[in-house]
Amino acid sequence: MLGFLVGAVCLYALVRTMRGGGWPYAHGPGPWGRHRWGGWRHEGWHGPGRGARGPLRWLFERMDTSPGQERVIAEAADALRGTMRGWHDDAERMRSDVARSIRGETFDAAALEEAFARAEARMATVRETLRGQAARVHEALDSRQRAELADLLSSGWRRRW
Repeated sequence: MLGFLVGAVCLYALVRTMRGGGWPYAHGPGPWGRHRWGGWRHEGWHGPGRGARGPLRWLFERMDTSPGQERVIAEAADALRGTMRGWHDDAERMRSDVARSIRGETFDAAALEEAFARAEARMATVRETLRGQAARVHEALDSRQRAELADLLSSGWRRRW
């Protein structure tokens, strides 16, 4: 009897999923119906048709931003994220360059200088992107919102999405 009940529940769940009912605790719209597993980690920064509103929604609600301000902040976050892409690979490459400079019979200063040059070039790109995007966000926000964002940045907020 218990096996029949478990089988009936599984069959109901399968039919509901196939017909587009989805699961009530899944996140976001998707091809399987109203809901779907996922989120920004699986579908990219933007999520399914939400722009950056998904991962930044808590910030927009806290700062009480307008749609135009949200667009500027989302574009700035995307630009900074695009600039930071590959940072981990550069760090791995620098670590291997440091190891290569130490590994030989004599210290290889050229390998270390090459690693520093790559790191400085990456940092210059990040600096320019951050300078430009921070100026755009500053221009888009009013004084209360700028103070709120500054407080969040200075407090070292953690990801809340």
